[in-house]
Amino acid sequence: MPVISVVIPAYNAARTILDTIASAQQQTFADFELIVINDGSTDRTLELLQTVQDDRLQVFSYRNGGVAIARDHGIAKCRGDFITFLDADDMWTPDKLELQLVALRTHPEAGLAYS
Repeated sequence: MPVISVVIPAYNAARTILDTIASAQQQTFADFELIVINDGSTDRTLELLQTVQDDRLQVFSYRNGGVAIARDHGIAKCRGDFITFLDADDMWTPDKLELQLVALRTHPEAGLAYS
C-alpha cells in the first residue's frame, strides 16, 4: 500500500498532462500512487497518458462531470494513508510530498497540510 495517493483530475489536458506527471515522478518521496481521472477528455489526454511508463500510475476514464466529481472518483480509488490533489495543469517542486508528509507526521493533530 502506498503512503500517499495523488489524484489528478484531467479534462482536455493534453498540453500539460505530461509535465504534470513528470513533476510528480520527480518527487524526493517516492512511495505514492498516481491516480489520473480522465474526465471525458476529447483531446489527446488519454493517448498521452498511455505513453507514461510508471507502475505507480493508474488511469480511469469517466464521462465529463467536472473537477469535483472527478476528484470524488479519484478519492474512491485511493489506497494511501494520505491523499493529495494535483491539477492537470500544475507542477510540484521536487520536495513537496516529502516536506508535507514530514509536517503531517510531526504534527499529527493537524488535519491537513497545504502550500
